[in-house]
Amino acid sequence: MKKRVKAIAGLILVALLAACSSNSTESTPVKSGKVVLKFMVTNENYSDRLKDFIANYETSSGNKVDVQLLPAAEFDSMLKVKMMSDEGPDLFVTDDIAMSQFNVPKEWFEDLSERPWVQRLSDGGRKMIEWNDSRITGLPITNPGGFGILYNKSIFSELGLEVPTTWNEFLAACEKVKLAGITPVNIQLANGSEFGTTHMMHQLFVNAELNRMEQGDQFWEDMNTHKIKLTDIPEYEQALSQMIELKEKGYINEDFISNTFELTQEKIGTGKVAMHPAGDFILEPLLAKYPELDLGFFSMPFGDTPGAISLYAGVGMSVNAKAKHKEAALQMIDFFASKEQQEAFMGKAPGTSVFADVNAEANIISAELQKYMDSGKAFMGMFGRYEAWNDMDARKIMQEMMIGNKSPKQVLEELNAKAEIIAKGKKLQGW
Repeated sequence: MKKRVKAIAGLILVALLAACSSNSTESTPVKSGKVVLKFMVTNENYSDRLKDFIANYETSSGNKVDVQLLPAAEFDSMLKVKMMSDEGPDLFVTDDIAMSQFNVPKEWFEDLSERPWVQRLSDGGRKMIEWNDSRITGLPITNPGGFGILYNKSIFSELGLEVPTTWNEFLAACEKVKLAGITPVNIQLANGSEFGTTHMMHQLFVNAELNRMEQGDQFWEDMNTHKIKLTDIPEYEQALSQMIELKEKGYINEDFISNTFELTQEKIGTGKVAMHPAGDFILEPLLAKYPELDLGFFSMPFGDTPGAISLYAGVGMSVNAKAKHKEAALQMIDFFASKEQQEAFMGKAPGTSVFADVNAEANIISAELQKYMDSGKAFMGMFGRYEAWNDMDARKIMQEMMIGNKSPKQVLEELNAKAEIIAKGKKLQGW
């Protein structure tokens, strides 16, 4: 039986390795000869603007880029197989640049902190993409942004509503929307879309950091060394309680269990819902289908305050520390970081640039997001600061809470138990 298991495992490994055959594109001036760079990317993030950049790089450098495409569901396991077998690509993407410091072995990443372009990062841009130890390990290939509430301005205007600045005002707005026959707040839990709910959770959770701004990084140092537990933060329980209150008052769509990302776009686009927790990533597909939509963006209030925004870095392009063609890979990311390439890249999907000198057209979300960042009311989400965090665990547990199987307190207790397992496995200090 053991031999059969080993044989099957071997066949799976061979199949996975074989599945990584590719596509192509990319490069920057190389001293001698031309190289073929391997670049692993998720299908979902292989955008037209990324294709255009790769074509520009190839033309400029004479190199080629072998683009190895994989579905997001298979990407992490495939990357691990390749890296562990010393067949890793020269460049690869991660789900979120900041979150990758906890979810992917750190030794896989080449440290980019001394590359000349790092000096051109804006303060806010650096805050989004740097690791807790201040290392820079990648650049976004999807726009960085923040989690907040996307809302239909036309519905708000027709009902005489202003952007709410307290929780009671938010509930009152929801009641008025509901009486008008429109779903106040849309969330989604189907087909792996439980992150539609964790977006709201992450945005509300950052109010704990807002309330402790005078502590600076000490708050996260204490969290990461287990001096403070998730269950010790009253703001976290309050955040989850607010979410439950929305459901109990009938302000959330009844079909949230079967609701998908695609259905969400249709509901927002046709005015069936007034608000949805979201980030920059929803705009491109949504506005492509409904270009006339008049949308706004604000932070969901927290108690008697307007609340804060939770930042995310976006899908990142990184260089393998053991890349076969490391010098060329570094030249490629330097080329991507250039002002000219970044402005061309951002010009095809308006939003927030991480560079201070790049002229990027604002979109609906990024224009408002900048105001939160300028006023000090935007913080990197927990997934990018808490070393014992696992966002996939959180998504599943949040799903159970929203269908009524767990209370906010039980959610935090379970998240804390999961964090202890992760921390001990990583041998983190204090755990």
